[in-house]
Amino acid sequence: MSEFFIKIGKERVCVSEEIYKEYYKMKRRERYLEEDIKVGRIAVDPEAETVDFIPSKEDSINRLIELGADFEDDQIIEDILCDKATMLILQEAMTELNEKEQELIQALYYKDLTVREVAKEENISHVAVVKRHKKVLDKLKKYFFNFGYQTILPVG
Repeated sequence: MSEFFIKIGKERVCVSEEIYKEYYKMKRRERYLEEDIKVGRIAVDPEAETVDFIPSKEDSINRLIELGADFEDDQIIEDILCDKATMLILQEAMTELNEKEQELIQALYYKDLTVREVAKEENISHVAVVKRHKKVLDKLKKYFFNFGYQTILPVG
């Protein structure tokens, strides 16, 4: 049987394999939150022979203003940051949806189609679209709830 150790301070502590794996997942998440989202990175695609700069997920007000963000006078910085954080969590939550669920969200919220228009496109009843929409929203709410955002999203 292998022995697993984690370093706490200057000491090595023997732990189970399960605790070892969870500890390093937690450490990786901590590094992601403290370092990875704060710096941009370069993505190289050797096949397409392209190099793309991917900016950090953490934004500054100056960068947002350079990109054309318009901050109203009465808008508080905390609100702006909360909105940005909510959008980042929403982007992560969207990856948890299957392709059909993502297409439904895209149609209703990004393409501004009505429920009836989506139903007509998919050749199903609008009631079926409403039920699917509710299921997807419930799934997204659950994801937000797991991040401690239960007060942001309305229940219903």
